[in-house]
Amino acid sequence: MEPIIRQAVCADFNQVYPLLEQLWPNKELNSNALYQVFARGADADTDVLLCAEINDTVIGFCAYAVVNNLWQEGQISYVYAMVVDEGFRGQGIGSRLIDEVIEGSRQRGLKRVELDSSFHREKAHAFYMKLGFEKRAFLFSYIL
Repeated sequence: MEPIIRQAVCADFNQVYPLLEQLWPNKELNSNALYQVFARGADADTDVLLCAEINDTVIGFCAYAVVNNLWQEGQISYVYAMVVDEGFRGQGIGSRLIDEVIEGSRQRGLKRVELDSSFHREKAHAFYMKLGFEKRAFLFSYIL
């Protein structure tokens, strides 16, 4: 069965949360804090949250924000979450989600789609490279 890709709503959080646990298995998640971020993104004009769904079950999730970028001399999409349920990986669902990000970004007149991925996620790196992404920078992070 072909998944439906649709905008996420706040009510989707309970199905998205287990996917986030798969995305960050070594991180202790705070569901209340995550819900606040999720709801803020779902309500923001600058964020797009997408669900891939089969039979009313969310099996994939992707979220991106539209941000200003001086280097690009315009706005870009920054993907800040991307995950497909382990049982559904390798079936093209991730590609469909990223295609939606790319098409939505084009429709908004954005310059580029960017994301970061941890060093150890080599399968994810290969996936993004296959879709036409290029490695062009390191991400540096400072904890506040």
